[in-house]
Amino acid sequence: MTSGPVRVAQKATPADLRERNTRLVLQSVLSGAGEVSRADIARSVGLARAVVSEIVQDLVARRLVAEGAGRPQGRGKPATPLRVDTQHSCLLMADVTPGGVRAGIGGLDGAIGAIAEMPLPAGPTPGDVVGVLAPLLAGLAERDGRDVLAVGVAVPGIVSPDGGVTEALQLGWQDVNLAGPLSAVLGHEVVLVNDATAVALSEVSHQGAPGAGVVVLHVDTGVGSAVLLDGRVHLGDRQRAGEVGHIDLGVSDRLCSCGRRGCLETVAGLPAVLEGLPLERLDDVAAFGDGPAPAELRALAARVDRAAEGLAALICAQVAILDVADVVVDGPVRRAGPRLLDTIEAALARRLPPSDVRRPRYSAMGERAVMHGAGAAAMLHRLGVMWLQGADGEGPGGS
Repeated sequence: MTSGPVRVAQKATPADLRERNTRLVLQSVLSGAGEVSRADIARSVGLARAVVSEIVQDLVARRLVAEGAGRPQGRGKPATPLRVDTQHSCLLMADVTPGGVRAGIGGLDGAIGAIAEMPLPAGPTPGDVVGVLAPLLAGLAERDGRDVLAVGVAVPGIVSPDGGVTEALQLGWQDVNLAGPLSAVLGHEVVLVNDATAVALSEVSHQGAPGAGVVVLHVDTGVGSAVLLDGRVHLGDRQRAGEVGHIDLGVSDRLCSCGRRGCLETVAGLPAVLEGLPLERLDDVAAFGDGPAPAELRALAARVDRAAEGLAALICAQVAILDVADVVVDGPVRRAGPRLLDTIEAALARRLPPSDVRRPRYSAMGERAVMHGAGAAAMLHRLGVMWLQGADGEGPGGS
């Protein structure tokens, strides 16, 4: 028998334990939807009530938690419900695409407030993004007036642990520093996250059964994927998990912009689907069936079907290997409506045993999913917790 790698255990310090307990309490408040008390938290997380009370007092002083009116509980002192404080702190969030940026401001409960959008010049550089995005975010923060805890920014590329963009083929970037310059201009910490991973984080807050497996496909100019396992996003050893747009699944022989042939993006990416048509034409695909239609619309519908077949080939591999319970599709391609999902499901039915077929769905937050997930990444990084809004997507930040 061969021995495994040596593991060195480091004893947790009192500060580590305090931080862990604080996260447990704050997460309980977020999950309690304004109905949880100190006693409720103590019972649910297994901490002494005195410890919980001390942590709550600190969170109230930091204006992260607020107290509600006491509710009766028998003959004793009324229990004081706790809720996350949405009045004093906020998060800035943004979604960067090759064509433009979308910025928003959100509360600690996940509610998205004001949103602003701006186009980017063709072939944007990191400097272009900072120059457009920074004043957009700063303007939102100034008008809002709350203290900014952190800024979450989603990009279509591989994000390194130190906040750099290792590779972003859609943007033409290689080893660039975006978080640093943006943080320097804004004066706030900036957290970068891959766009598909952002959607996955957004889905965490809407899961009816926390911990369930979810595969997310983000279809925009390119195709990205993210996988949730046991409620956590799987990033991989090199942060490259989910870079699926440039793999050959046998669904295409077309030449890709990357220089290779057969990449999934050559049939499933938006440029391949639209072939120069405006994005709004996908609305027409969603509206018509298989009846009479102009030749241009029939051709577009056929390309949507081909994209669905390509995505289904990818989903087959992911479902078979990971046995995930949920498949989510996100991105502007959602404008194709039920047709895309129907075609994916039919293709899965041909390729998989009946018990393995999953009906895909669109992301709970719709067009705000990437931006919402960027805010979630900032929240997770800054406070170590996630907002939870229920499985129906109709929480404070619902679409």
